[in-house]
Amino acid sequence: MKTLTIFWIFVFGLILSSSSALGQHPSEAVKRGFSVIGVWRYQGGEENPMEIHFLADHKAIFKGGYAFYNAAKWYFNPATAELRLIVPKIKQDDFKLFNQWTNTGLKINLKEKTIVYTLRDARLCFMGYFFEKEKK
Repeated sequence: MKTLTIFWIFVFGLILSSSSALGQHPSEAVKRGFSVIGVWRYQGGEENPMEIHFLADHKAIFKGGYAFYNAAKWYFNPATAELRLIVPKIKQDDFKLFNQWTNTGLKINLKEKTIVYTLRDARLCFMGYFFEKEKK
């Protein structure tokens, strides 16, 4: 009886820890029916307002800032909420700005000039500025 009780405590502990570990999984709101397509805006503050337009043809267009990186490409996996932003014109030195955000789940691939975000909400950090998806 004691062994059976310990077994069930162990099983329920695994189930609870795997489903509620903070930072391990994207939010359900991002996974369910979320679309990257649209305008993502930095409201301004330290710099003038800027936008990233994620278009249906998988192009990303920068407006109001970083237009010299146009045109980028993007791919989104809704099952993992992983957004891949490929910026062919970005310089290797520019990736240094992203290193401070790797603890948030952001990954960079210098060779492919790709920034990989695991979206937990409709917000991403590009070059140190937070862009939020515009609500319709």
